[in-house]
Amino acid sequence: MMNDYGSRSSHAPECRLCERLVLSRRCIVQPTPCPPGGLLAIGEAPGAEEDEIGEGFVGQAGRVLDALLVQHGLERNRDYGVANIVRCRPENNRAPGRHEIANCLPKLGEFLLMCRPRVLLLVGTTATEVFLGSGALWWQIERSRASALVLAKDAHDALKPAIRHLLHVAGPVYAVPMPHTSGMAWNRKALDGRRWCDIGKEQVELAVECLELSHAA
Repeated sequence: MMNDYGSRSSHAPECRLCERLVLSRRCIVQPTPCPPGGLLAIGEAPGAEEDEIGEGFVGQAGRVLDALLVQHGLERNRDYGVANIVRCRPENNRAPGRHEIANCLPKLGEFLLMCRPRVLLLVGTTATEVFLGSGALWWQIERSRASALVLAKDAHDALKPAIRHLLHVAGPVYAVPMPHTSGMAWNRKALDGRRWCDIGKEQVELAVECLELSHAA
């Protein structure tokens, strides 16, 4: 299958670095590129539907994100792409382990340098921590509202070289964290009493503003 900017999915060389993921996955779910200077949404790992189809962000949570971006005039495979920190589905949708994340991040770094996004929309805690470092999601969201610029020093060690190179060749890159769009997470209340879905919508709006700002620069 093809999109406007490259191929998606299952024809990449087989990876067997993570024994548990090899046993739990049906396929390796490859990222779909954004246009150069575009927006890339990054999640934690494929879910059941993604693992079945071989494409990321096609389950319920992905459809929620799609709908939010469409409201701002951004269409998938035309204006934005998607990726995951880990490309294989963990069994029972558990969170990926540290070594699994470290094994997969070099490939994500290569992908970032290939498509050169200017805005990273970080969906959920795992993606946020990989790019922005440790800290509660609420705090990271508040920090992004003061400044959403990516700093290589905050990223996971396995991503630092790619982030430095990306900043060198692409210029400033913005990272906007947001709550996961799954039904359970989306309807919880944040520390200020509002639902996470309302904060998520604001963060998507911030990501779109950052994209417009990067295009205007």
